[in-house]
Amino acid sequence: MEQEKRSAVIELHRAGRSAQEIISLLKYPSSTVYTIINRYKATGMSSRSKHSPRSDRKRNPRFLAGLRKSINAFPTKSMSALAKDRSVHRSTIFRAIKHDLGYKSYVMKVRHLLTDKMKATREARCRKILSSLKNTGGHLRFFCDEKIFTLDKKRNRQNDRWICREASEVSMVFRTKNPAAVMVLGVISSEGHVMPPHFFEPKQKVNQEVYLEVLSNVVKPWIDTVASGRKYIFQQDSAPAHKAKTVQAWLKENVPHFWDPQTWPSNSPDLNPCDYYLPVRPTTTLWRPLSRPSRLSVRAFRSRVETVVEAGGGHIE
Repeated sequence: MEQEKRSAVIELHRAGRSAQEIISLLKYPSSTVYTIINRYKATGMSSRSKHSPRSDRKRNPRFLAGLRKSINAFPTKSMSALAKDRSVHRSTIFRAIKHDLGYKSYVMKVRHLLTDKMKATREARCRKILSSLKNTGGHLRFFCDEKIFTLDKKRNRQNDRWICREASEVSMVFRTKNPAAVMVLGVISSEGHVMPPHFFEPKQKVNQEVYLEVLSNVVKPWIDTVASGRKYIFQQDSAPAHKAKTVQAWLKENVPHFWDPQTWPSNSPDLNPCDYYLPVRPTTTLWRPLSRPSRLSVRAFRSRVETVVEAGGGHIE
């Protein structure tokens, strides 16, 4: 018990209150109140008597040193396995890692492999984008990307749980061998505008003809409406349909400023704000204004490009 609570018991005792009155007033366990009063009567002190620490304490310096050595040697080893090796409860390992060692358990990142040549190209193109941003500082920027959505329910094996008494009560999540899928094209602006998503026909192959039709009849009219005469830059990645000669020729004729395949770095989803916006939005809410994280991602575009340059073209997250 904290010293303040012990002092409260003693003050009431000295004021002439009985033990039962103190118990009723402070709502403390009777054994605790009687122990404090008896110690005060015997020694005149209210503080807890000195005592030696537990001799069986597991998280001692030797234990922590061995645990740190094991983790540094095998950082992918699970906490359950670490606990089993040391014959302790998993919670002991968890507390030792978090509170004593100051470590955290992170999910392993999966990233596209970047060769030295790819890193050099990525860095060079990011420098080219930075130069373009300096020359077009007042321009709007429009980012576009596609994503495939499937009809199978999305779930996370680690985080999606079902609390109940019996396993038989857990609802099942079904998946199909070849789930129905649809390709969605999304466009967002640097000021938070969101184009109503364009859904391609099911099983439709998005080749240069299909993409050019959507670009000219859907994307361009929406951009012109949002821009309202303001200058802008259009971004797209280096997908085969995007860099086709017919598409590039149409862009040169109809879009004053756009980043061609020699400007936008390939294998760079970490730079496109749409890559964050599309995966986290269900298809029913893709038309809504950008959420705060998505707006921050758009605003941080320039700084992310600069970070890629600083990283020599390597991964930045």
